[in-house]
Amino acid sequence: MPRWGELPWPRGVVLVGSGAAAGALITIMTGSEPGLVLGLLIVAGTIAAALAVQPRAAYRIIPAPAIAYTAAAVLAGLIHDRSADTSGTALAVSAAQWIAGGFLAMIAATILAIVITAVRWQLSGSARQGRGYQPPARSGATRRRGPGN
Repeated sequence: MPRWGELPWPRGVVLVGSGAAAGALITIMTGSEPGLVLGLLIVAGTIAAALAVQPRAAYRIIPAPAIAYTAAAVLAGLIHDRSADTSGTALAVSAAQWIAGGFLAMIAATILAIVITAVRWQLSGSARQGRGYQPPARSGATRRRGPGN
């Protein structure tokens, strides 16, 4: 069984999704609109995920917070505000408001995922493996000749 910091990336996505699910559940149980609680749990899930996965795969966590928040906010919002489903326009406006309520949390979680990924990648040495790389030399047969050659 892999250790913390060496988990495969899908488990990191599950961590972000679990934070979103917990935030949506708390939001639904308190009867409030999506916002602070959901945003905080998305940020916490993202930090946990970025630290839990393999350093070379941590970049795959970067888009997860925005996707997870969007899905959780729309679900929690639909359950909270049942009047929003009376028309397509009302539903679209309400969904935009629910998603916008967590915009700063999505930005913060995404930035944290990028920073944690970059730091872990540097510390693991993955980025340094490419240093000193020299492209293979071309053989004489494949060398292009100009018009004067």
